[in-house]
Amino acid sequence: MLTEVKSCCVTGHLHTGTPLGTTEILHGLNTYVSTPSKASEGKQDTLIFIPDIFGVYTNAKLLVDEFAGKGYRCLMPDVFEGDAVPESELNTIAPNNKVKSEATVVSKAAATAKTGVLLGPWLIKHREAVAKPIIENFVKAVKSEPNTGKVGAVGFCWGGRYALILAQDESPAKVDVAIANHPSFVVQADIEGIKSTPVAIYKGTNDDLLTDDALADLEKVLKGNLGDKVQVKTYEGAVHGFTIRGDLNNEKEKSQKDDANNAALEFIKKAFGN
Repeated sequence: MLTEVKSCCVTGHLHTGTPLGTTEILHGLNTYVSTPSKASEGKQDTLIFIPDIFGVYTNAKLLVDEFAGKGYRCLMPDVFEGDAVPESELNTIAPNNKVKSEATVVSKAAATAKTGVLLGPWLIKHREAVAKPIIENFVKAVKSEPNTGKVGAVGFCWGGRYALILAQDESPAKVDVAIANHPSFVVQADIEGIKSTPVAIYKGTNDDLLTDDALADLEKVLKGNLGDKVQVKTYEGAVHGFTIRGDLNNEKEKSQKDDANNAALEFIKKAFGN
């Protein structure tokens, strides 16, 4: 499924730090693996992270490490098979909030044009007919491992929609909980089939890819199906990608990122019955 691409798809900040995990081939995909410092006895609850368009880059690895530090086996497969959008595209375009406050009509048009040229062909190449089987096959393989306990999906931007799809009751790779961080290109048909899996959605009020009104429509459907097994949180002034590409030197942006990720961890813990 495709829709209009905007410059917010490729804006944000690169983070610094040393990832703690390792990269290995798992079920046919290069996968970033981050595990708890203390192995649990018996089956291990697992979180599968579905990336934004930049794939398995430093920001993503550091965030995965945060979740692993809470006791989960965490996996982020390269579902783009080496064809993620280059990090340099994120680093060279101004942050979203600055774009919004300082952009001129001409610069906005230029950013939109650049984004269309960059992302249009990429989105076609990684359309649902291609990406969905890759994701589902990986999740099914992880679920079939003898030591795997409950499985959750955590998605960001492009990956947020697929986390929701994995929560559908009819999904062949149905997960036990789904977290969608500022999901892109979500339509009502993506969530109508979610009837039992706990779902959380986090987004900013300045998200150009999912408006507050559109989120309200999704929330109404989800709550009608799931009742109190839904959590929806919005963050004032936060932009698309804030949980993974925010400016960590900005106190407000860091606080919003931390709050959303902590909310996700608490939601997962409750869904898993920990």
